[in-house]
Amino acid sequence: MKKTVSMLLVILLFVSLCGCGSEETNAPAAGTPLHTFYEAILDAQPADAEALILFEEFNPDLIENFYPGLRDVELSQQAYYMPPIATHPCEIVLVEVKNAADVQTVADIFQARIDMGADNVSYPESAAGWQLYAQVQTSGNFVCMIVLPESYVIPENVFEMN
Repeated sequence: MKKTVSMLLVILLFVSLCGCGSEETNAPAAGTPLHTFYEAILDAQPADAEALILFEEFNPDLIENFYPGLRDVELSQQAYYMPPIATHPCEIVLVEVKNAADVQTVADIFQARIDMGADNVSYPESAAGWQLYAQVQTSGNFVCMIVLPESYVIPENVFEMN
């Protein structure tokens, strides 16, 4: 009898722990300014790293060219930071979607951008940067794509840094 009760308690404990593992980490509050995450990414870089030179992009045609389909997603806010030379693998893009169902759509659009950069046969060194140093992160209604040069750090969870 004691073995049966003990076994049931072990199973119950195991099931409850499995349920906890699937929960999402603390998502940032809706409306958290995107520049907060951008600044946190810059602050996370090694002290001896050269300063990243990125410009905020506002041109909707250029944005649509790099991220096809993104203009069809309803966004609460968006920020695009691009390098002065487009062939360099260095971009930081942060968005907040209005509808949680669109998070995966935006993540797929950002992953397509990474894949496009990684498949660039005209600039093999640039392609290697996209293959090795690019990722998409999500948390709640927030999505980001980060591509940084080799010696820089992509934080494990950008959205927990604010």
